[in-house]
Order: sequence, then structure tokens, then C-alpha cells
Amino acid sequence: MGAASSAKVLATGSAWRLTGRAAAGRRLVDAVNQGGENEQTIAAFFLVKAGDQAVPLIHEGLTAYGPSSALVEILGSIGTDTARLELQRLASSGSPDLAQAAQHALRILDEIDRSQS
Repeated sequence: MGAASSAKVLATGSAWRLTGRAAAGRRLVDAVNQGGENEQTIAAFFLVKAGDQAVPLIHEGLTAYGPSSALVEILGSIGTDTARLELQRLASSGSPDLAQAAQHALRILDEIDRSQS
């Protein structure tokens, strides 16, 4: 994957921010799961920036692709109540690897909350 692929992911993320179309968001989730390092980073940025809007698409991605620690990390970076609920669901019902990643993300979010109190 090269500059053209990165530019495509960047354009997709920009289109998603402007239109809110789920298809563009799904392409970002695909980039996290199938892209090179640059594409994954760009896609993750847009997903985190979208916050709760990204959570259902990440859920779909986890269902479609199976365990993905990258998508779990993105949920942790989103950190909203909706993202936390998804992490809690994954921590109790996901695959062992996915559950462990979700539990780790929840512990980090709890530590952040405690440090801000």
C-alpha cells in the first residue's frame, strides 16, 4: 500500500465526516482491518474523531472480521459511554483475545476517570 491508498482512505474519511454515510465509515473499518500501517492510522483517526457515530460500524466490523484488537483499541480511544458499553459487551461475550483487549481498554478508561477526579 502506498501514497495512493493512504490518499484514498483520507478522502473516504473526509467524505464520511461531510456526509455521515455509513458506507464510507464501513470502508474506514475495512481499512483498519485490511490496510497497511498508514491506512490503518488514518482510518483509526477518523473513527475516533467520529466518536459514537463509529461505534455501530466498529461493532459490525468485529462481527464481520472477528477479533480485532485494533478496533477494540479504537473503542477505548473513543471512550464515550456508548463505546464503554460495547467494550463491556466484548469483555463478557467476545473471544478470549477480544475479551482480554476489551478488559484492558476498560481498565485504562477507569484509570483515566480516577486521575481526573
